Amino acid sequence: MKFTRLSGALLAVALPFSVSGVASASPDTSLVLTIVTQNGDSESVALTCDPPGGSHPNAKRACAEIHAAQGNFESLPGQSQQMMCTMEYLPVIALAEGTWRGEKVEWEHEYGNGCSLRTATGTVFLF
Repeated sequence: MKFTRLSGALLAVALPFSVSGVASASPDTSLVLTIVTQNGDSESVALTCDPPGGSHPNAKRACAEIHAAQGNFESLPGQSQQMMCTMEYLPVIALAEGTWRGEKVEWEHEYGNGCSLRTATGTVFLF
C-alpha cells in the first residue's frame, strides 16, 4: 500500500514538469514582415504567433491567416471579395523572413501596388 501511495505522490509531483516541458518544446513562429516601395522606402514589423504578439498592429488575425495558409505566403486568404484596386502601377515588394512553426521562411513577392498587396495577403502585410 505504501508503494502505491509513494508512486502516486511521485507521479503527482513529476506530471506538471513533464507537461510544461512538452509545451515549451512547441515550434516557434517568429517573423519579420517588410514592405519596400518603388523609391526604396521600407517599413517592417515583428510578428510572433502561439501566442500572437510582436509589433504587428493586428497580430492575432495575421497569425490566424498565416496558420490558415499553413505557412505558405502564396496561399494567404487575402481580401479579394472586399476590395477593388485601381490599375495604377506603383510596385511594392513584400518580404517575410524568420520561422513558421520552426521551419525557415524566406519569402518575397512583388505586387503592382499597395492595394494589390493587401488584396492578396489580407491582414498579414497591413501595417
